[in-house]
Amino acid sequence: MPKKLKTNRRKIVKRDCIDDIPYSKYRVEWVDCVSDSGWADKTEFEKMKLAYPVNEGWIFSKDKKSIKMFASYDKDENGITFGDRTMIPRQWVKKITRIQ
Repeated sequence: MPKKLKTNRRKIVKRDCIDDIPYSKYRVEWVDCVSDSGWADKTEFEKMKLAYPVNEGWIFSKDKKSIKMFASYDKDENGITFGDRTMIPRQWVKKITRIQ
């Protein structure tokens, strides 16, 4: 009996609801240090560049010193728990853009 081929079907999910958490979603572009514990010659060392990461998620809090954000959460009868948390020094932030 021939095997039945699997088809990949995409389900379109209509997003009518607004997030049910009291945080706003943002894209944060920032600069980060790079380190390496290995040996390198002068040419390799000169090629070393800073990293420019981008985080997208909800901002938990921000002040003059830092931005705390999260990219996932779980909500139940006990409240919200936060996942994929990042704390970025404010001086390292290059651009903040609101999403939604």
